Amino acid sequence: MYLKINLMLIALSVPLSFVIPPRFAFENNLIENLQVAVLVFSALLNFKWSLSAKNSNAKWFHRFCAALLLLFAIRELSYGRVFFQTGELPSGEPIFIMMSEFPYRLQIYIFLTIYILALLVILLKFIPLKKMLTSEKPVAALIVMVSAIILSQIGERGYFIGKECGEVLEEINELIAYLTFPQICCYYRKFFKT
Repeated sequence: MYLKINLMLIALSVPLSFVIPPRFAFENNLIENLQVAVLVFSALLNFKWSLSAKNSNAKWFHRFCAALLLLFAIRELSYGRVFFQTGELPSGEPIFIMMSEFPYRLQIYIFLTIYILALLVILLKFIPLKKMLTSEKPVAALIVMVSAIILSQIGERGYFIGKECGEVLEEINELIAYLTFPQICCYYRKFFKT
C-alpha cells in the first residue's frame, strides 16, 4: 500500500509541476517550508524513538537518524541564509545574502565539520551496519526514494519540462523523498526489536 501511494504521488508530480505556480517552489515558500517541517518532524520522531528504545543499537540508530535529519533541515534552510533576503528577481524569486558575505560563516563551517565527523563516528562505532546491510531492507521505501531523487534531478536540470516547471518538479520530489525517512526509520525500529 505504501509503495503504491507514493509511486502514485511521484507519477502525479509531473502533471502537478505544470499546475502548481513556480513561486511555490521558491526558497522560503510553501514546498520548501513543508520539506523543513517533514525533516524536523522526522527528527523529533526518531529522538522520541531513541528514548523508548530497549537496546543500545536501536537507541544509537535513532539518535543518528535524528541528528542526520536535523542536518538535512539546516541544509534546506541554506544554513540560515534564507533568513537574510536581500531582494527579489522579476519573477518574484527571493535573493539571499551570498555565503561569502554571510555573518559567522567560518563558525558555521567549523560547526558543520564537527557535526558531520560526529555523525560518522556514531555511524561507524555504534550502528551495526554489517547486520543492517546483510538483512532484509525496506525495499518499497528505497524504490520510492530513488524514484523521487531521479525525478528531482530531472527537474533541477529542467529536462523535458523546462526550468520553471522543473523547479516545481524538483521540490515536490524532494518532499516525497523526505516523506520516506519516517517509513525507513520505522522499518528499522521494528528490525531492532526482533
